[in-house]
Amino acid sequence: MAAIEFALVLPVLVALYFGMTELVRAVDTSRKATLYARTIADLSGRATNGSPTVSDMAAILNASGAIMRPYPTTDLQVAIHAMGVENVSGNLLGGVCSSYPQNARPVLTLNGSNGLPATPATFQYDGARYILAEVSLSYTPVIGSTLFRSIFGGRGLVFSRQVSWAQRLDKGEVIMPGGAKCPNF
Repeated sequence: MAAIEFALVLPVLVALYFGMTELVRAVDTSRKATLYARTIADLSGRATNGSPTVSDMAAILNASGAIMRPYPTTDLQVAIHAMGVENVSGNLLGGVCSSYPQNARPVLTLNGSNGLPATPATFQYDGARYILAEVSLSYTPVIGSTLFRSIFGGRGLVFSRQVSWAQRLDKGEVIMPGGAKCPNF
C-alpha cells in the first residue's frame, strides 16, 4: 500500500521541485534584466563630456554584464537612447535625440509611439533631457524547454525592460555615438 502511494505522489513532488526551481530562475533572470537596464541607463547618463564614444558604450555594456552573471549577455538586445522634451505650441513633445547602437530608433520618434513609453512625469518640462535604456531577453528554461515553448510560443518568454534615467551632467546633454544634439520637435 505504501509503495502505491509513493508511486502516485513521487511524480507530483518531482514536478513541483523542478517547477519551483525554474520559477525561481525565471524570477531571478527578470530581476537581473531590470538591474542591467538601470545600470546601463545610469552609466550612460554620466557619459564623459556628454559624448561617449563607441568604445565607451562597449565598456559600459561590458561592465554592466557582471550583473547578469551567471546568465550570458550574448542573448540580450540592448538599445540606449538620449531623449529630449520640448515645448511646441504649448504642448510638451518628447522623443529620441540619438541612440546606441546608432539608429536603434529613428531620431524624433515621439514618446508614446512605436513602443516608446510616454514621457515620465519627472521629465515633463521644457528642455528636459534623460536616458532611456531598452533591454530585451528571451528566457529559456533548463528543464522542460519543449513544454515551455509549446505554452509561450517559439520565442519563449521574453523579458523586456524600458528604464528612464536622469542625465548626470553639469551642463549640456548626452549625445550617443554618431548622433547629434536634440533637434526641435
